[in-house]
Amino acid sequence: MEVGHAASPPPHILGYTVRSRTRIYVSYIVPTCLALLVYIAQTASDLALSYQHFRQHAVGYGAGTLVLVLVPPVLTFLLVITSREQRSTASSNQNNCLALGNGLLRLLLFPFFVVYRFTMRLFWSVEALFHDDDDVERMKCLEMATQTSSIELYLLMQAYAQAAPQIILQLYFMLEQDLFRNYETSAVQALSLVFSAIDLAAITTSYQRIESQRRVGRHYPWATPQQVESHRCQLEQNERLCCEAERKKRESERTIASFPESERIMANFHARQPMDPAQGVATHEVLVRGEDELDNDALEQLETKALLHTGPKGNATDDDKLQVTRPKLRLWQKELGDLDTIEVLDTVPETPPPPPPPVTAPPELPVLKPSADGPPAPDLRRTASDNDHRRSRRVTRPLSQLETFKDMLLINAQLYIKEHVPRPPKLLIGRVNEETNEERSPLVARSPGAQMPNGSPLTPKDVVDFYFPRPTKIVNGIQQDDFAGRTVAFFGWIAFITMRMLALSTFCVFYPRAFFIVLGVHYTLMLACLALETRCRGSWNRTLFYLLLAYIYIFVLLEFRVCFKSIRLWYGGFLVLTLVENITITAIWYGNEEFESWWFGFIAEWILYSGILFVATLIVYYCILRPRDVSLIVEDDAPPASEPETSVA
Repeated sequence: MEVGHAASPPPHILGYTVRSRTRIYVSYIVPTCLALLVYIAQTASDLALSYQHFRQHAVGYGAGTLVLVLVPPVLTFLLVITSREQRSTASSNQNNCLALGNGLLRLLLFPFFVVYRFTMRLFWSVEALFHDDDDVERMKCLEMATQTSSIELYLLMQAYAQAAPQIILQLYFMLEQDLFRNYETSAVQALSLVFSAIDLAAITTSYQRIESQRRVGRHYPWATPQQVESHRCQLEQNERLCCEAERKKRESERTIASFPESERIMANFHARQPMDPAQGVATHEVLVRGEDELDNDALEQLETKALLHTGPKGNATDDDKLQVTRPKLRLWQKELGDLDTIEVLDTVPETPPPPPPPVTAPPELPVLKPSADGPPAPDLRRTASDNDHRRSRRVTRPLSQLETFKDMLLINAQLYIKEHVPRPPKLLIGRVNEETNEERSPLVARSPGAQMPNGSPLTPKDVVDFYFPRPTKIVNGIQQDDFAGRTVAFFGWIAFITMRMLALSTFCVFYPRAFFIVLGVHYTLMLACLALETRCRGSWNRTLFYLLLAYIYIFVLLEFRVCFKSIRLWYGGFLVLTLVENITITAIWYGNEEFESWWFGFIAEWILYSGILFVATLIVYYCILRPRDVSLIVEDDAPPASEPETSVA
């Protein structure tokens, strides 16, 4: 998994990097022109079809067709005015009355606003071609072309609230009629079916994995400016953390490269390390040299070998070397009491403390001769009746060794804390220690010309410039599809939608009651899967949205507002379920009914061929063209459970 983001379309096609000018054509200009033509043709054909139904006195079909055209703008208007983020953004730019009036105007004249949205995107995309590659003006033009708008939410609603039910309704009307039908209406119905399927497939291709892409930089096309700014800050933070990780990696590589050759190190180690002929394993020993007091006037040099590590099967590392330590000073107990302060960590003690008294020490111990460096201290090793030097050495030597090892561990811990644990600067610690509780004020980074609350000018002690590192986490997601991936996915969804809609509408012609039972069971199953995936957590508006999302799952599958934990299980289970449903209901009506027209046999063949084409495109897309997995490094400011609930808009 590589580090990247999904904020913009990828700069490559089939793994080959393309020029910026080519990316503008394939990612902005061509999709915008096609989407504009599809929208005009779909809206015009649906309105003309409604007029034809009213003209032929099919009032029910005419009203149903017209209602399906008006449902998406009404739903978009309701979602926008009920969204807290959208309301706050609209109120910040203008007052509430003007914002409401603007929303009503968009509701009444929605086709013109959609065409204006497409033309504005096309204008800024063409304008970007007149600037040089990687020019700032070109980046600004592309940013204007991808500017967020609530029109994008309407286009999403149009695909599933207008196009999908419109296909079922018009197919049912066409198959219910006999051979003597109005061919003008049939021609308009064919246009409506084709462009509705294209619109449904295009929107599904664009939003099929949007939640995984949104986690790594992509935002919703109708997001507010605050949400867009939040994603932009996330990307900048990821870039900063990636640069920091790359810098540390380069420093580590330089450090490793500066070491001598490993063969020479190991040869030197094996030359100095004795081998045990019985086991064939080198023993790692540390030679500790210290001083042992035998009496008040004489000292005896001691040498102690301590077994620290035994390498497995002779596989020793660079750290397995003979260490020689020569303690020079002593750690007094009063120095050990201040180990939790910052200043003590800057000066590491070098020698162990005096050895502990033996078990046979009497209550009154003789006193050592006073020295010029400090007060007289009792002789903790000697007793009043102990005249055997060997016995003293046997008793005190193990205790001295334990004290030495304890001090070695203490010194290593202090060195590790000093090198690896971040601490506030001495300026901050000294400032806090000097101030009293009454006069203590927060230390913040201020400008040089600022003043303290009491009116006195700032001094260098008042300005603190340091950075406390925060915990980070890695967020995984996927890139957006490139041009080849989107094209293959689009034709795959076209085949799937053709198979699904033909199977459902034809089954509805022969078995209307069973048709609604199948849809109800499928809807309930999808709703149960969503509840299991989300553990029924969320606010009431999120729960209401799950009811709408389960309706979308009757036709296609989207990772929208729900990040699937197991994407292969979801898509694999959904595709297997829908394929089994389509084949089963097609086999039922094809094997049990008598047909009055060749249309039904042709539809059965189309269902079969569409299923084969969909499986073929699925294999090609998943094995070759699926987008790459990417990850973002972000600061873990708050746990995921504390994220606020947001509405659909």
